[in-house]
Amino acid sequence: MNTDDKLALLIEKLRALRLIGMADAIADVLAQSSRKNTTTLDVIDQLCDEERQGRKERAVARRINEAHFPEINTVDAFDFACAPARKRIKSRYLALHDMAFLDRGTNPLFIGTPGTGKTFLARALAYAACQAQKRVVVISAPKMLNELHGAELHGDLDRVMRRYVRADLIMIDDFAVLSMDPAQAKLAFQVISERYDYRRSTCITTNRPFKDWPKVFPDALNAQIIAERLTERSEHFVLDGKGFGTRGGHTNKR
Repeated sequence: MNTDDKLALLIEKLRALRLIGMADAIADVLAQSSRKNTTTLDVIDQLCDEERQGRKERAVARRINEAHFPEINTVDAFDFACAPARKRIKSRYLALHDMAFLDRGTNPLFIGTPGTGKTFLARALAYAACQAQKRVVVISAPKMLNELHGAELHGDLDRVMRRYVRADLIMIDDFAVLSMDPAQAKLAFQVISERYDYRRSTCITTNRPFKDWPKVFPDALNAQIIAERLTERSEHFVLDGKGFGTRGGHTNKR
């Protein structure tokens, strides 16, 4: 068996053992080793690094895919300098990107008028959580409530609810914006309450101040309890004024 055949067989064995990073890198690593005359220990060490890095990249890609982003937003594309409201929140917002807030069960709440960047910043934070290999769900409030209501009608509520309750971070866009019927309000209460009980972080964007939430929920007490559970452990980011664009021609109006 010649060298090429042996290498092909070795790559096949590595893939069978699910050592994908090693399988992808071994040909280049061996070629580099031959040029530099490195030791066997150096080769093994480099292959282990490649496998570890490959596993991390695949895990991050899986988290991003499972989060179901309608659009990927990253913090480097956000212009904090273009409005006073953005300047005021910059340092507190960026501090969340170390992900320590998830261990504390802190809820990032983005509140303000439409077009000021609430959704962009919330999605950028959710994307950063995926980079840290956290379980993330990104969804609009109407879509979440419709999905849960449909699951309830078909006897599948527990399974669908688990996705929303167990995520390390759920980002709910346009929360308490549209009026809810009693069934939707009950489901919203269940999601927020169970995540509160497990101290899991819930991120929302909304253009309604808390004092207006009773206009959305059919029961004012229900609105009050949800607001209290979101705000008990929270970071508030208030954005007001008009909408602005990001660098490179992209917009972050929401």
